Amino acid sequence: MENHYTRAVNRINNIDSMQYLDISHKRYEDIRSRGEYTADATLIAEYYRRVGVLLQFMSKESVSIFTSMSKIINNEIENLDYDNMYTICPNLEGINLSVFKIICFNYFQWCTLLDVGDPIAIKFHDIYEPIIKLFERGGGQISIHHHELIGGFGAFTRTISASRGDKKELDISDQALKQEIKEVEHAEAYLKEYKLDSSATNNCVRCRNRLVIQEKESYGNRWYKIKCETKTCYDQNFS
Repeated sequence: MENHYTRAVNRINNIDSMQYLDISHKRYEDIRSRGEYTADATLIAEYYRRVGVLLQFMSKESVSIFTSMSKIINNEIENLDYDNMYTICPNLEGINLSVFKIICFNYFQWCTLLDVGDPIAIKFHDIYEPIIKLFERGGGQISIHHHELIGGFGAFTRTISASRGDKKELDISDQALKQEIKEVEHAEAYLKEYKLDSSATNNCVRCRNRLVIQEKESYGNRWYKIKCETKTCYDQNFS
């Protein structure tokens, strides 16, 4: 029977590396759709939330995105050799994304805690699931700029605060993410139609109530808010 560490290594090694090769020179919009980036943001937000819950449990205020969660529980755990990434996962050779590689190694280290039966690790066993799922789906083109984690999804702070644990849990099932992408694609199609004919109307994918487009202008740039008439339903900005 495979242990957690072996399953983690196999999982990361099976990521389709073609998603990440020769993309450093490309614009974000040439790599993934707006809907996919919206789903990426959901996965990152849920990872931050889970880290926040762990931080609250451990009475910690914050950690860096690069911090190994296993170190929060057991600072004496043996470090894995980061330089052995391509030895452990040869299928990923050629991927030169530091955030991707560091988090994968932190995930491996977390799984070593699961394998020794650490009770806190077991309690938070799926803490890395959202971010690893992000990598599997091709959303791992992430970099650090100043104090932010940036990508086609926008930006998150590189410091994860314990207050993130107070956020509502997000559904990261394949079905929910697929629906999120569908909603964005539907809104984009409506906006395209609206720009040609401002009298055009459309309905929300979620509840079938009417979608409303509000035009905004800031610093000479025009952008649009598309929201559902139903409160707490669809609401997103588009340029």
